[in-house]
Amino acid sequence: FYNSLYFKGGSWIETAIMDSMKTSENANDFTLQFWVSGSDLAATDGPALFSLIDLQDSIKLALYRDSNNPSTITAEVNSVREDITLNKLNWSDADEFYLISLLFSDNLGVKGYVDSTIFLNKTSVNVTVGDAQLMFGAKANKERTILENFWYGYIDEIRLWNTRLADSTIKFQALHPDKLGDYYRHTYHDSLIGLWRFNLSEATTTIRDESESEHIHDGIIYTLPNYSIELSEKGAQ
Repeated sequence: FYNSLYFKGGSWIETAIMDSMKTSENANDFTLQFWVSGSDLAATDGPALFSLIDLQDSIKLALYRDSNNPSTITAEVNSVREDITLNKLNWSDADEFYLISLLFSDNLGVKGYVDSTIFLNKTSVNVTVGDAQLMFGAKANKERTILENFWYGYIDEIRLWNTRLADSTIKFQALHPDKLGDYYRHTYHDSLIGLWRFNLSEATTTIRDESESEHIHDGIIYTLPNYSIELSEKGAQ
């Protein structure tokens, strides 16, 4: 079995509209997590790890790698960008995987972690993502009238929770990539609404949602002509 997908530009993963994955109509607290590493491939357009763009083409939330500085991550919240430099980051090292966790909601602000280190904390900036579609490996909208900033590097696993995870849970997960929590069963496990693992035995365009939530939303891989995504044995350890 392979552990991750290797992006070389021109490829992305589409999941679902955020509203369609919620556990209830008023459940607007989310934690998005994914294990990721970069690569030494050249890219000049600020490769996007993921994006959430609404039907009015407003960028609600997105993360990018800085093309000029391997220790910088760029956050875009409600179309406002901010560059953050972290000494622990090195996007040019393909063997170093990081757990990225983003907590966001329509009334509690935005908080971001690289492993257990906080890099973003905007308590007064709320994000409403209802009709935005979750995209990985590119800055893209549902209609694909925006399709750019393709990722170069590896993505190992994606998790989407319909709750804001505690600091202690995120710290545990960063230390234990193969575990969702420190006990087999927690109430927050019921809020896991998307789980896309890449433990594949052969190439496929469909990434199964293993969350066991009420509504299953498989991820679909797309590539532009002359591009491809490769299966890789690299992964978070």
